[in-house]
Amino acid sequence: MVKNISIRLFFIFSLMVSAGVCTLPVWGGSPKREMRGVWLATVWGIDWPSVTGTTPAIQRKQKAEMMELLDRCEKMNLTSVFFQVRGMADVMYDSKLEPWSSFISGKRGISPGWDPLEFVVNECHKRGLECYAWVNPFRWSAGTNYDSDIDRKWKDQGWLLSYGKYTVFNPGIEEVREHIVNICREIVTGYAVDGLVFDDYFYPNRIPETSDAPDYALWQEQSPWMSFGDWRRANVHKTVADIHCMLLDTRPDVRFGISPAGVAGKSHTSSDKWGMLPCGVKADDWQYKEIYSDPLGWLYQQTVDFISPQIYWPTTHSTAPYEPLVRWWSNAAGLYGCHFYSSMTLAPLEKNNTPSQRSEILRQVEANRALSMTGEFGSVFYSAKFLGKLSQDIAREHYSSKALSPRICRKGGEKPLSPSGLSSKGGVLSWREQKCDSGKLRRYAVYAFPAHLSREEIMDTGGDGIDSRYLVRISYGCSVAVPMGMGYAVTAIDGDSVESDPVFL
Repeated sequence: MVKNISIRLFFIFSLMVSAGVCTLPVWGGSPKREMRGVWLATVWGIDWPSVTGTTPAIQRKQKAEMMELLDRCEKMNLTSVFFQVRGMADVMYDSKLEPWSSFISGKRGISPGWDPLEFVVNECHKRGLECYAWVNPFRWSAGTNYDSDIDRKWKDQGWLLSYGKYTVFNPGIEEVREHIVNICREIVTGYAVDGLVFDDYFYPNRIPETSDAPDYALWQEQSPWMSFGDWRRANVHKTVADIHCMLLDTRPDVRFGISPAGVAGKSHTSSDKWGMLPCGVKADDWQYKEIYSDPLGWLYQQTVDFISPQIYWPTTHSTAPYEPLVRWWSNAAGLYGCHFYSSMTLAPLEKNNTPSQRSEILRQVEANRALSMTGEFGSVFYSAKFLGKLSQDIAREHYSSKALSPRICRKGGEKPLSPSGLSSKGGVLSWREQKCDSGKLRRYAVYAFPAHLSREEIMDTGGDGIDSRYLVRISYGCSVAVPMGMGYAVTAIDGDSVESDPVFL
């Protein structure tokens, strides 16, 4: 109780401080550290691919479409791509545990003849982009009755939980939770992904809390002393915590985040439970009782590195205005040492691609920066197919320079070793990689600046190494083409986005 009182008092203070900047300052320019992500949806071919099948011609078309999307991400100076690799308990990679996705090959369980996740990781890294594996942890179907061998096995095991049109893996079954952990382990140990992210599908919408519920007997068997709703939310918490522990054991450099619905922590749901002030907007925290999602619990338990709530409303919305929600989420995440990166929708641009609508989105980007309590901020756009409608506006000023991801602060974190042997020949800068812990991804920040400038003159005024205006490339390899006749510097960056001391040429 004392801890919750202290947390609540700090939360009140932090909200008062952020409320002092309620008049949103105009923050143009391009900060050095910022999550600039995009959701790349594959389920139903929302963003990619436009065609499914297994022929060489279809493979070439799918790869060409992906490279076009990633080229746009690079030109916009984004940092990260959230690539959907598991939408309906089917996958976009060569798995030993689950079937190939019909959204790539045209038929569930049939290989497309290539490995999309391997391809996307490699193509992202060629462009200096982080690749996050986007996983739907529980969803099995949105109405389709899949009947492959593995699907029949899951049915026979009693793993599936249905209500309405949705069927999910039952979070109350321990073997189900172990399976989800194993899927995530397969991804992060088999592929050089930079992160892992879940979205907002948990229990089926509005599944009842009565004896008619399909998981009623399981609740009574396991935890009848808990309320039905608390038991379901605890099952989700267990899954998130198990994923967190698995990552610490296998790939501690992988960042883990979740993208819940945009409103949480109301006074009648979970704010008091976790010692926080309630979210003050009029809109309801429907996710708490309808899908049993309680994001404040993940933040309190520190089982995620970041939270990316789907704040899909404009600044003028009557019940869920954008800026108050950003302020509340930023404070809630910062309170427990987690990062907050707002997920924003670009969908209005499809029918209303006007200067005022684009200005609304840019204002939201500014809000994400200006209302950050911790200074570790970002924006994740939904979804990739709309990027072209915003690319010129945002690249003109807000993303005018490249950026590094925000730093994740972990216990015992030290700067990575600087690269060595920096040399330049024929417009190609190269260096030698220093040894690092096995399994940890390393990448490099490459800077080019006018040779007449001193080292002091090129430094970031905030004390974060070299200024981002000179950042020309993020490289996952040890050589890169650079503009000739400049001064150069290279730093190593670890999975937590901690930057080494620079080496100069």
